[in-house]
Amino acid sequence: MGKIVVAFVGLPGSGKSLAADMIKKMGFEVIELGDIWRELLRKNHVSRYDPIGTREFTRKIRNKYGKDVYARYAFRKIQKNRRKVAIMGIRSTYEINYLKGRLRKVYIIALLAPMKMRFGRLKHRGKPEDPKTLESFKWLETREKRGFMKAKSEEKHGVMHIIADADYVIANTSTVKRLGWNVTRVIKEIEAAEAGL
Repeated sequence: MGKIVVAFVGLPGSGKSLAADMIKKMGFEVIELGDIWRELLRKNHVSRYDPIGTREFTRKIRNKYGKDVYARYAFRKIQKNRRKVAIMGIRSTYEINYLKGRLRKVYIIALLAPMKMRFGRLKHRGKPEDPKTLESFKWLETREKRGFMKAKSEEKHGVMHIIADADYVIANTSTVKRLGWNVTRVIKEIEAAEAGL
């Protein structure tokens, strides 16, 4: 069995962080594109809590290195890992297509849940950067759907198009235990396919 690469995709509050914790216990190294973004902000002395500064930084880095820049950094990390890798936080077709063009196979696992349920989860989670109102949550959702690009035309490259092409879809509308059961089932199926069973 060669290297297994899976990518979890979903809108805010769909359960990607929970899935990341679960998959680590299954022996996967988790590469979070958000962590790469935060690392680059630190190196360039930009506060992650400065919305104008972070937007300007992201615009500059994408103009300089391409719209798939975070996937490029992730690919370097994937190459160092020998066996099982899970990528979290892919938000555009530019990013997923960059990885698909350089890896033998990337299994896309989409996590789905209704908007109000997802907003409730983020409110409960309470990270500093999480939206506090439904209005700000909807604004974030619009940006996610455009892969965090400004132009409305970018929606055709956003996360919804990655979800539409997913190899597996998990409805995360029940308990954490149920999500864990579904993630385990999907990973076992992928591992069996890779082993040629």
